[in-house]
Amino acid sequence: MSDATRPAATAGRPTLGFGILSWHGYDSLRATLESYRAADLFSLADEVLLFLPEITPQGREIAREFGVPFAGSEKNLGILGGFKALAGNLSSERIVLLENDYRLVEDHATAARQLAAAGADIDDGSAHFVRLRHRRRPGQNWQGRKVAGLFPPDEASALVHLRALLHRKLRPDKASRLIGTTPYLFDDADRRWPETVSRSPRGTYLVSGAHLPWSNCPTLVPRAFYLSEIVAEAEKRVKGRLVNGFPTIETELNCPWWREHGFRIGIAADGLFSQIRLNDRGY
Repeated sequence: MSDATRPAATAGRPTLGFGILSWHGYDSLRATLESYRAADLFSLADEVLLFLPEITPQGREIAREFGVPFAGSEKNLGILGGFKALAGNLSSERIVLLENDYRLVEDHATAARQLAAAGADIDDGSAHFVRLRHRRRPGQNWQGRKVAGLFPPDEASALVHLRALLHRKLRPDKASRLIGTTPYLFDDADRRWPETVSRSPRGTYLVSGAHLPWSNCPTLVPRAFYLSEIVAEAEKRVKGRLVNGFPTIETELNCPWWREHGFRIGIAADGLFSQIRLNDRGY
């Protein structure tokens, strides 16, 4: 079932779609759509789609209240299935993947500038895709404390720095896998760890998949790449670690294949979206 619309061709640049996945969580969804409307975010896109697994009348009502095209499924599809269906129901060449609790925390002009920069990073091959979660205001469920335990801030005590050094020595593989997260903790991560972190001409932080895992956080990604590389590979690797009985993409791709594949990941210089969840979705 769908009230979705298709984008018109846009001369001179790839078409851009915004896709929002919302399994229930209607309080979060309404607040998130309010933030998008306040900044006129959707005027930057050729296509917008809200995808509602286990669709309900309330979900339809909210979509129509905000004038957002929507599609849905009768059953809960889980995270992997939901994102696959969301991307599959979009037709834009590039898509911004969002969930219902990722609010826009910057204004329209900033969003336009950062989306243009992320698109240019993909155009010139600097990055395969670009994360758009806000660096300084990432919001809830942020795993920064784990990274800070290995790479503490300068003002931390000498004991904390010594403990972090020992952890990096004892767990070098873990430190290597997490060092790509340091741009969220240090503005000058590229200066501190130049062998791991660099910057694009637009200021986007660039790291390898060897040092940063896939995340379902807000991301600008070519739609075909997402479906053929990210989703398809995650489907091959579904095993026993499930959430509510469903695969998540993040769990399946936390593996040697991801770290060895050579993906170039962009982290927006500032970022746009902060996770602010108002109700429990059950995971």
